[in-house]
Amino acid sequence: MNIQPASRAAPGTESQFTTERLQLAIFLHANQSLPFMRCERSGNGKVRFLFEDENRTGTQAELEFDRGAAVSATDLFASQKFLRRRMSEALENRRNGKPHGDCNPH
Repeated sequence: MNIQPASRAAPGTESQFTTERLQLAIFLHANQSLPFMRCERSGNGKVRFLFEDENRTGTQAELEFDRGAAVSATDLFASQKFLRRRMSEALENRRNGKPHGDCNPH
């Protein structure tokens, strides 16, 4: 049985880690394991979160998350608020007809 990870390096680059899993993105942002780059609409109407991953540690960080790694509640909720705003901006851009759904961390 071949199991594919839910998250992976972004197509065409190996220095980025991407996921559509909001909970994983919140964890990665909260524990600062990977620097957040941006979020963007994916082709299936969902939002994809992109992180810098020069050391290719994204898959390991995902495994730690799936195993129940802990993060402080304060950091977790701050990251949730931050990423939900970026996600909403990406989806709002779609509704407004803007050509790109990217949301930079600014």
